[in-house]
Amino acid sequence: MNDQPLVSIIIPSYNHAQYIETAIDSVLDQTYPNIELIVIDDGSADDSHEVIQRYADHPQVTSILNSENGGQGRVINTALSLTNGEFVGLLPSDDWYLPDKTALQVAKFLESGPEVGLVYGAGQRFFEDTGAMLDVRLPVHTGWVADKLITEGNFVYPVTPLYRRAAFEKAVFEETFKAEGEAIFVRLALLFQFAYVDDVVAVMRDHSYNIGKDAEVMYEQIRLYWEWFFSQPNLPENIRGLKPVAIERLNRIKGLQFIADKRNFTKGRRCLGAAIRARPANLLNPRIAAGLAISVLPASLAHMVLDHVKERPRV
Repeated sequence: MNDQPLVSIIIPSYNHAQYIETAIDSVLDQTYPNIELIVIDDGSADDSHEVIQRYADHPQVTSILNSENGGQGRVINTALSLTNGEFVGLLPSDDWYLPDKTALQVAKFLESGPEVGLVYGAGQRFFEDTGAMLDVRLPVHTGWVADKLITEGNFVYPVTPLYRRAAFEKAVFEETFKAEGEAIFVRLALLFQFAYVDDVVAVMRDHSYNIGKDAEVMYEQIRLYWEWFFSQPNLPENIRGLKPVAIERLNRIKGLQFIADKRNFTKGRRCLGAAIRARPANLLNPRIAAGLAISVLPASLAHMVLDHVKERPRV
């Protein structure tokens, strides 16, 4: 009988037939032995079902193949209801784990107290167009970190966490959003402490299908999420008071992105205006001032300026 805690890994899948085998194999190849894997496909229109069915007879794998798309939150909540593990991992179907991930994080949980609900680590990013692999080292915060996630932005590399199963008994994924994704870290951080393993444990794949590359969708989803989050009735007052900081940060970062990367000058100007209204000191921020100045130029001139800045060699 295996006396090591059972770990349940969930792979939510949607139209990633070309990637999901890598994700599944990375779980089955973990050095930690006591794992169950739940693969739940959300109505893919490609060959995902055929790939997933290759694992139908594997004793560690449970497959759920939905015929219709229900949204990420719903499929993850469905899979969570089927888990038996003391700890849970969520692996997007286009990413993968490194072999020692589960063993390292279970060990961290076992040396921590029950107040720790999430253990994260360092990661890598694989760029599909070039084949390059980049180590990603974000700031590390441990303990009670909800305020840091709001004021400084997400520092948990999204593919790396392992969760205490009990955490999802208190904070299930909100199904009204297209993909709550890493935003759930803030809700979990109100309930549990975070811990960290100083190892590279997982890889995120950068490709043209990443939802995070759709700036318009991401901006609107984050904006709606913050409105919903800060309207929750039982928030601590110190957290509720951070709403202006969250809104300012969203508009400042996305405003600059709309102008510099997406060349959406009207949207960028609106966002930067909102950031200035939330924090007037932003008028003194050189990047915001430059972004606003570029956004009011004739479009052809604005493109020329941005192209020049992009091409100028750094010294």
